[in-house]
Amino acid sequence: MDQSVARWSRGRTAETMAICLLLCSLWSLASGSVQVTHRKVQSVQAGGNVTFSCKLTTNEDVIQVTWQKEIDGAEGNIATYSTINGQKIAKDYDSHVSFADSGLQTSAISLHRVTLQDEGCYRCIFNTFPSGAITGRMCLKVYAISDPKVEAKFIPSPDIAEDSKKVVGMSCSATGKPAPKIYWRLPSILLQKPREYHVRLGNQTVTVISNFTHTDSKIIQEYPIACVIQHPSLNVTLDLPMDSLAQGQYSAPLLPWSGRHGNIYWGRSEAPPRAGEHVGKPCEEQLGWGGAGRWGASRCPAPQQ
Repeated sequence: MDQSVARWSRGRTAETMAICLLLCSLWSLASGSVQVTHRKVQSVQAGGNVTFSCKLTTNEDVIQVTWQKEIDGAEGNIATYSTINGQKIAKDYDSHVSFADSGLQTSAISLHRVTLQDEGCYRCIFNTFPSGAITGRMCLKVYAISDPKVEAKFIPSPDIAEDSKKVVGMSCSATGKPAPKIYWRLPSILLQKPREYHVRLGNQTVTVISNFTHTDSKIIQEYPIACVIQHPSLNVTLDLPMDSLAQGQYSAPLLPWSGRHGNIYWGRSEAPPRAGEHVGKPCEEQLGWGGAGRWGASRCPAPQQ
C-alpha cells in the first residue's frame, strides 16, 4: 500500500511540474506582446506629420530595430536601425520618413506630409537575443477635408419677373475622408427639407452636397441661414451669403463633363474643360436640384473613345 501511495504521489508531482512548465511557457509568450509600450491608434490630417514611438520595457540585448507597414496582408520594411549599420530607410520612403529617435531600447519614426495612402497599421520590431523578435503594433487614421463652401443664387425662371418671387437655390458642400456631415440652421418659417447627395471620388474622399430651393427670396434675405459642417479635422459654421442675391446674380447653367474613366465633375458654364476632358450634354442623372442643365452636380458617363 505504501509503495502504491508513493508511486501515485510521484506521478502527481510530475504532472504538476509539467502543468507549471506549460503555464510558464504560455505566460512568457503572452508577456512578450506587452513588452513594448506605444500608442495603439493615432490620427492625423492629410498634409500633416505624425510620429510613431516604441519603447522596449525589458532588459534585452537588441540587435536591430525594424519598422514595417502592413500592406495587403503582408509587411513591408520602412526603416531599420542597428549599431553596426546605423539608420537605413527604404527607398520608397526616404523622402517621406525620418528617424525621430534612433536607439535600441527606444525607437521612433516620423511620417512627413501624410497622405491618405499612409493610413493603415505599422509595426516596430525589436530583434533581441536570445528572446527573438518582440513586436509592437499601432494604427494610423488619416483625415482629409477640403472645399467647404455655402452659396445662394437665383435660379433662372422666365415666368417670374419679380425678384422676391424668384426661386433661390442654396447649396452647402464639402469634400473629405470620412464623409463630412452637413446640417442647416434654418428659421422655423422655412419648412423645406434639404436634399443630400454623396459622390465617392477615386482618392477615398467623399463629396457631400446639401441643397434646397425656396421661392420667396425676401424671407431668405431677412432671416439668418447657416450651414454647419462637421468633420474630425474641422467643425465650421458658414453663414449663407446674401450679397449675390442683393445684386440679383443668377446661377449659370451647369455644363457637365467627364474624364476618361467616368469621373464626376460639376461646374458652371464659364468653367472651361480641362485637357483630356469632354464637354457633353446635360447628364440624365442629376445630383443637384432642378432639371437638366441647371446648377448642381451631375454624374456623367465616360465618352466613347
